[in-house]
Amino acid sequence: MVKFSKKLEYALISLRYISNSKDEIVRVRDISEKLGIPHDLLAKILQKLKKENILGSSQGINGGYKLIRKLNEIPLSELVNIIENGTSIVECMHDEDNGCLMNDNCSIKDPLSKIQNEFENILKTKMVSDFV
Repeated sequence: MVKFSKKLEYALISLRYISNSKDEIVRVRDISEKLGIPHDLLAKILQKLKKENILGSSQGINGGYKLIRKLNEIPLSELVNIIENGTSIVECMHDEDNGCLMNDNCSIKDPLSKIQNEFENILKTKMVSDFV
């Protein structure tokens, strides 16, 4: 079963929270407390989103994050790649040295490859705004 991680869920939930605050700076602690997301994990997620220019940040006592890109301009595939480091439905799809003993004789590799491509195309056509 394809399943999004908690990190991706937290990223989507946080982006919604930040987008609802308009242009105000939102503190990590406020998001964490309001939404029940572990603070340290959330801080790492938001730092990744800042590094990829989805969020902007300000430092200091009143520091925090705000959106610098519109959510309807961010493909879900981009967010998945930032948070998950890829979209493989099975380990062997994008990892040449995956240690699979069946790799040379795999009878489901081609169908899985087609499903993988379809899944990636879906993620490219859906925008983050569709989920928040």
